[in-house]
Parts: sequence; structure tokens; C-alpha cells
Amino acid sequence: MTHPLPSHNFRRTHLTALALAIGIAGATMSPAGAATTAPAVTAQAAALSITVHPDRLGNELHPGFVGLSFGAATIAGDDYASTDLVDYLRTLGRTGVIRVGGNSGDATFWTSTGETAPSWATSGTITPDKLRHLAAVVKGAGWKVILAVNLKHPDPGRAADEAKYAREIFGSSLQAIEIGNEPNFYYDSVDAYYADFESYVAAIEQAAPGVGITGPDAETNHSSWLGSFAALEAGHPDVTEISDHTYPASACGGSTPTVADLLGTDAVQYETANAQAALSAAAQLDVPAAMTETNSVVCAGTAGVSDAYASALWALDYSLLIAQQGIVNADFMDGTNAAGCDPYTPLCPTTGDLTARPIYYGMLATELVGTGRFAAIDDPDQADVRAYAVKQGHRLTVVLDDVEDPAVNGPTTVSLNLGAAFRSGRVTRLTTSSAAGLSATTDITLGGEQVGPHAAFAPPKSTSVCVHGRTATVTVPAGSAAIIQFD
Repeated sequence: MTHPLPSHNFRRTHLTALALAIGIAGATMSPAGAATTAPAVTAQAAALSITVHPDRLGNELHPGFVGLSFGAATIAGDDYASTDLVDYLRTLGRTGVIRVGGNSGDATFWTSTGETAPSWATSGTITPDKLRHLAAVVKGAGWKVILAVNLKHPDPGRAADEAKYAREIFGSSLQAIEIGNEPNFYYDSVDAYYADFESYVAAIEQAAPGVGITGPDAETNHSSWLGSFAALEAGHPDVTEISDHTYPASACGGSTPTVADLLGTDAVQYETANAQAALSAAAQLDVPAAMTETNSVVCAGTAGVSDAYASALWALDYSLLIAQQGIVNADFMDGTNAAGCDPYTPLCPTTGDLTARPIYYGMLATELVGTGRFAAIDDPDQADVRAYAVKQGHRLTVVLDDVEDPAVNGPTTVSLNLGAAFRSGRVTRLTTSSAAGLSATTDITLGGEQVGPHAAFAPPKSTSVCVHGRTATVTVPAGSAAIIQFD
């Protein structure tokens, strides 16, 4: 894959006069590891006023918004079957999606009759028993599955056979069949891809009538495929969901993105553009849109970025950003990895257990926000303090995600104009106590709690927020997030 690395802004807009006096204002960008050696910040708290409009509601934050995307090689290898993956899914949410596909989906072979795999099947063989092992996990957690079938080595009959077994084995836990992974790599045009796609649809429909279908699952830099695909589907859509892939930064071809790149405003613009392309295609077909493969940095992530605390703050912001626009689900690659533990892997395989990485905390924080409809919000400093509001019944949840580097920035005191009267408020914080700051890989907590062995996670702690009718004040340290529930 190739993916041009954008030039991101990572800046502070509310430095005080004291900060300027001691020379901090000159630092508009810091390297990924700067937090490990930077002196303590002496800047006074900056001030920010944010207004929420609970009477102006938009798209819904759906239950189980965050999911996991597995490489098909993980299913072929059964590497997760002896772990306690089901516990980590339950901790993450009572519902969710595991999407199976990825590049290894192009190199796995399906057989229900014990055939010898062809030479191209370097990522292993998937059989009905392998699907049964996955079904035991997802059914135990109450999750669903999107299962990719191999399109790079075209065989509609074999794909239909896999879809038939998948429906029998997963039952109502099968959400859809994905036809191919990132077909832009092995088709010269959308038209050529679509001809084979339709052959697959016909075969799958005959073998497993009524099963859901997703497409086109183009690579992160090929959002133009979405509109072209939707134009071909218009009038007789076969898909039950438009599926897309998004990574805001790239480690392909020797690129070395930084924490500043990941948390910068250019990344936000890229994420927004990709979400809008998917939503535009979905609107043409009157179906939902999902990011069925996504993460921080394409090509397996970058050490010190994808496996650091910064990825937790990013995952929370990114998830709410695209959900607010209308995306219904985001599945983070590579959920647990057959090959080991890549930098962007949310759950690292270890002996007899999995270990939650920093990004898992950001996914968990997203689920903690709950469900409801996004309320309009006026945030004059969206570059630094990313703000969202979700309304569910009489409850309003406000999220303040301060993505600034704590090595060079102090806290921000946020005055919230809530747009309605509330009696009480409580705040739960995503933070790290590590001196490494955004580069930390340990000492990360959500509500003062850590995810322990076997996904043990105590109920997050919250503290009271003083509410004066329609207003409240919350201080958010740089490099932390606050989830505030008002009742």
C-alpha cells in the first residue's frame, strides 16, 4: 500500500502570558518522544468556552460502535481460540462487530471438503471447524461477524460454499459477507471489479439466500472507488452496507509518522473526507456506511505512535468524529494478530491471555460515552480540545479530548454552556500517570482503572462536577480526556 503522509498541525492556541514569558510559546510541534525528557510545565490553566445545543440533534452514536478487524490468517491459524478473547469483547461492549479479512484474506483458502490448499494460500486454510471456533467466541460475547471471501483468486462457487457454511454456523451472528479486500490492488478499474462482484453476489444468493453483502472495501487512499461503485449499484443495490477503510497516517515505504501527525488537524481532515465519501456512496443506495478496517497508521502501525497513549486519545476522538458524521461502526485492525503483536494491534497475544494495548483504552472510552444522538456544539479550539456532546433522554454526555502534548502545555479550564438546566454532573477521565506522556505505553487508566489479566476491568470511577443550572466548569489537563455526564 502507499499512503502519502500529510503535514499535520499540532499546536496550542491558549498559551498564557506566563507561558510566553518562559519561552514555551515557540514550541508548535514536538517530536513523538519529547514527553520523556521535557521539564514540568509551569503554564497557568488556559481558558476555553464551549457551547452545547441539546435542541439541535444530529446523527446517532450506535451501540457497539467500536469493533475489531482480524486478518483472515488469524482465523486460519486459530490463534485466538485458546485465549480469553471473549472476555475482552465483553469488557469492550455488550455488542460489536468482528470483521475478518485484511491482506491475508487474499492468501487464505477455504475448503469444506479437506482439499489441499494451492500454492498461493500462504496465509493458511479456513475450514468449517475454524468458523465454529470463531462462532463460539462471538456468540459468547453477543457480537456479530463480517466474513470476507477471497476475490483475488476468483472462485464464486467456493465463496458461495463458504457463505453457506458461515450462515449455518454463525446463524444470526453473521452480519454480512464481504466480497474481496481492497480490490483496487488487483483490478484495473471499478467496472472490472464490479463484474466479478456481481458473479459472487449471484452465487452467494443462491447458496445462502438473504445473507448480507458489503463492499467495496477499497484501500484507504482510494475513496473514489466508493462513488463509482455506488453508481453501478444504483437502482438495484446488492449491498446491505457500504464498507470502507481509513488510516490517517502511513508507515508504508519507510515513512515514519509521529504522534504530532496522528493527533494533528490534517489527520482530522483526512478522516472527515474519507467518512464523507463513504456516507455519500451509502446515501445513493440508502444503506449505512461503516469503516470495517481502520487504525492509526497503515502498514501495521508505528512503534512509539500506534502502541502509545496518544493512540488512546486518537481512537476516542476519531471514533466520535466519524460517528457524528453518520458512520455506524469502526473496526480496528489488527484485533489480535496471528503473526504476533504489531504496533497497532489492540490486543497483544501472550501465553494463555491477551494484553490490552493503549488503543483499547480509547475504544473502551468510546463505549463509555454510551448511545444517543449527537448534539451540535460550538468549540472555538477544535484543533486542541476536541469536544463532542451526545444526548440520550434527559442525560447529556460531553466529551473533552485534549490532544495537546503535556510536555509543553498546561491544563485548559473549560466553561461549558449546556443549553439546558441540569442538576448534577460527573466526570470520568482517560489519562496516564507516566512521565512519558503521549508516548507512554503503561500507567494508562480510564476512570482510575486499568484493564487487568483476563480483561478484568472494575467500574470506572468518576468525580463530581459543580453544575450551576445551565453552566459547568471542567479542567482538562493536556494529554487527557474527560467524559462528563450531566443529569
